[in-house]
Amino acid sequence: MVEIAETEGANKGKWSLPGDAAWWMFLTAEFSTLCMFFVVFAFMRHASPEEFKAAQGLLNPRLALANSLILMTSGYCMARSLHRLRQPQSQGSHARLWIIGAALLGIVFVGIKSAEYATKLELGLSFSSGTFWFFYYFLTGFHFLHVLLGIGFLLWIAARIGRGPVAHELQVQAESCGAFWHMLDLVWILLFPLLYLL
Repeated sequence: MVEIAETEGANKGKWSLPGDAAWWMFLTAEFSTLCMFFVVFAFMRHASPEEFKAAQGLLNPRLALANSLILMTSGYCMARSLHRLRQPQSQGSHARLWIIGAALLGIVFVGIKSAEYATKLELGLSFSSGTFWFFYYFLTGFHFLHVLLGIGFLLWIAARIGRGPVAHELQVQAESCGAFWHMLDLVWILLFPLLYLL
């Protein structure tokens, strides 16, 4: 396992990736897979620009912008939590509150996205409604499921912090969870203009 290290003694001033190295391999594979689908989406849009433009006009970019701001704020909460956990005398109480805040914002994101899905399905727009809608549901759905998974991770870490002193192992797990959550921020920042604006 690797950790972010600004520790006392001989390791002071050194830096490494936060969290577990195996977790970073998983994140890299997940992100690379999504990037491949982004490229395919761009190719298909180039082949059928009018179809994609018409379908894109049925989306609500304001909701997507709101969700972007919500996820970025949630990412900030997670960063603040990890900062608190790194403090030498940290007892975890403030870090736990920041993590819970990140999870709650994630739940708001899920609520807004679920409402958007419901609206589209009421209009009869599904996976089979065209190439654009297949990619819309696939890409956002993939991200949506990962956000749900991430919320579960956040709440699990918060519960563990609440049970007692923050051990080194728990800090590494929190760093891994933070890396996963920030990846979700990055993916949405790419999805937002790709699907809603361009």
